Amino acid sequence: MKKSHLLFLGTLTSMAIVVSSCQNTSKESLLDIAANFAIEKYQKASCEEVAQMQPQSQSTTGSQTDAGKKADLQAKAIEMLQKDPEMREKFINRVAGPIANKMFECNLIP
Repeated sequence: MKKSHLLFLGTLTSMAIVVSSCQNTSKESLLDIAANFAIEKYQKASCEEVAQMQPQSQSTTGSQTDAGKKADLQAKAIEMLQKDPEMREKFINRVAGPIANKMFECNLIP
């Protein structure tokens, strides 16, 4: 899988965490929070960290409950973006520029 795909999937995983903590907010508020969280994650990361970013998956470390919760959150975030094309488009439009710029600065894309 290409690095850019891995970075995007990592962003979705991060968004899942935001989704779970903001269940009572509007879609637009949720979009703002998730996009800002994703952008901040990449802006604060060093180039080495950006190059190493991979999607979080269920790991054998930690309790089974934690792994299950993370998987559920990731599934909810992906489902939300799949079901709402307008929200997905807004999310990608918000995060694509800052993430692509960081990747360019780190020589990860030409």
